[in-house]
Amino acid sequence: MTATKTERKSSDLNSDIWIISKGKDSQFDLSAIESGKNTDAVREYQISDIAHYLLNPNPIEVEKRLVGCEIHYPQRTITKIIENIKRVFPRRLRKNWHGSAIPPEVLISNCKIKIPSLKDKDLESHLNTIYEALRAYDAVSKRLPQLDPYKIAHLIGICQDIGGNFSYLKLQGSIDDKLKYLNNYVSKNVGVLLRKAHIAEGLFEMRGFDFGAYDSGRAHRLITYQKNGKRRSCVLDSNNKVGYALDDTELIKYMLLLGQSLEADANLKNAFGLCIQKQAHPFKLFLNKQLEVDYSKSPFPKIYRDILKAKNIAPNQQNLIRPALNYLQIGISFNYIPQSNGAEEKMMTLISVLHDLRALDLLRKNLPQVYDEISKTVSISEAGKFYLLDSIEGFNHDE
Repeated sequence: MTATKTERKSSDLNSDIWIISKGKDSQFDLSAIESGKNTDAVREYQISDIAHYLLNPNPIEVEKRLVGCEIHYPQRTITKIIENIKRVFPRRLRKNWHGSAIPPEVLISNCKIKIPSLKDKDLESHLNTIYEALRAYDAVSKRLPQLDPYKIAHLIGICQDIGGNFSYLKLQGSIDDKLKYLNNYVSKNVGVLLRKAHIAEGLFEMRGFDFGAYDSGRAHRLITYQKNGKRRSCVLDSNNKVGYALDDTELIKYMLLLGQSLEADANLKNAFGLCIQKQAHPFKLFLNKQLEVDYSKSPFPKIYRDILKAKNIAPNQQNLIRPALNYLQIGISFNYIPQSNGAEEKMMTLISVLHDLRALDLLRKNLPQVYDEISKTVSISEAGKFYLLDSIEGFNHDE
């Protein structure tokens, strides 16, 4: 799909990381995309390449490591044998004897070697040759040639992603084809199709987006409107036709929140920038509306420490603030792996904690000087009035 250049310009196209513009009333002719009457309340947004990817309901492809398989054997033969044996036993004992089905055989590779991308391609090719030779000694590679395809009912691949999570991979073709595929690709990265980037409530798979091709000067048109009392949304192509319709208009709110977070949190913007510059690999993005970071006993976030010091707020007055900090939080977490130049890859997690200004209503009367200072940092959109309460980052140590 081709997007149009808009008034968004930058001397460095990758220096302006943005998600979505503010919505505005539009005179767009809905007859071009929607038949019938009862359509109104048209609003239009510009969205970036990043938002275009996140909202798109079409399948994406990501890389996962194929680490093994699950082998299912036919059950009819064993069931028939069990039934024949049961006839030998007295009737009163048959109902208590169920026998047992053949459990699936699970094969998981123990090979942990990963060949990093090297500047010296000859050395990289040499290391891959050595790796191929070693791969033959892995337990899975040894077991696969021993399997008889005629004695297997079903084969499912098992993958592991860079976060350490396991998932099934549907294999194509006959049992013989599946065994050959496993033998060729076990302990290697393979392409896996996912239904769309939005994989769960508030959770987005980021590996399908080419950050290196991001162009901050490119914008796509997002249209929302009412049809028979229901809200609808779609993204237009360069011919002002529907490129795709949104599965859920709530996703627009996610884009607005992500945009507010990127504007407020320099750490998050820097992390996206590293991915654009190919100095980091993206993984997952999660917008958590039920974030529960407890500030009741921990030190105040930096924004409050600075205000309390500047305004010389007494300790007993500071206690009025703590309860408010634990309510109406939204967390935007981004998982990515900084480039390691051959060293062990470690997942970095960055969490931007957005705080709804409504949580501070009680401070208007009790601590107006604090409320006023916080209000100066608030970002306003259709998603609400939020400010950056905290920015938390660190490596994952449980991989």
